[in-house]
Amino acid sequence: MSHKRLIWEEVSQLAAQLTRGGAAETPEIVQIAEHLNRLAREQFKANALQEARLEQQRETINVLRQTVTRQEETIALLQRNHHKDIELARHDLILALLPVVDGLEATLNHAKQQLERLAEGSEARQLLSAWVEGLWMVYQRLMDVLAQVDVVPIPALGQPFDPHMHSAVGVDRSGRAPEGVIVAEERRGYRMRNSILRYADVIVSRPELSHAPSKEGPREAITTAHRPAE
Repeated sequence: MSHKRLIWEEVSQLAAQLTRGGAAETPEIVQIAEHLNRLAREQFKANALQEARLEQQRETINVLRQTVTRQEETIALLQRNHHKDIELARHDLILALLPVVDGLEATLNHAKQQLERLAEGSEARQLLSAWVEGLWMVYQRLMDVLAQVDVVPIPALGQPFDPHMHSAVGVDRSGRAPEGVIVAEERRGYRMRNSILRYADVIVSRPELSHAPSKEGPREAITTAHRPAE
């Protein structure tokens, strides 16, 4: 019970005692009693009004708390969705860059072969060598950018075949490597952190059995059962 309500009850009790005077009542006592009753009613109204205002304030605070909570949840959801959108956009951009990397690698390999055919010290060799050097710097810069976002090539050549990272596009029957070892890489694969961006297309060693020579050539397509789902 509030302090003001206690005061109101005491005033009401005092007024009741004054009005119970019976024959001893005088105009002055009656006037005081009426004044006290009026004060008690006013105090009661003031207390009721204050309690109503406090209740309204409590309700307003609760509404504000609920609004703030919903706003924080909405902000958190938008941030999560924004992060997902950024990751998806980054993923798509990286996938679009991989063919560019493939093209640079193919061009560099072809240029190196051409350099070997040119005479040492010739002007053509010098010009081509300078061009290859510049192209190599571009390629290396691009690979550094990919590494900064945790995109790295998947190890392949000389590694055991792993269906979680490699896609076997052919087999090698020559016996130059143990069973299941990758002897060639047709297309480089890439991964980003723990996810595969692109499987590495590889040739896997599968030597011929000496007692059962195969009629097939040294390289054949591997069955789809050995190819991981992409």
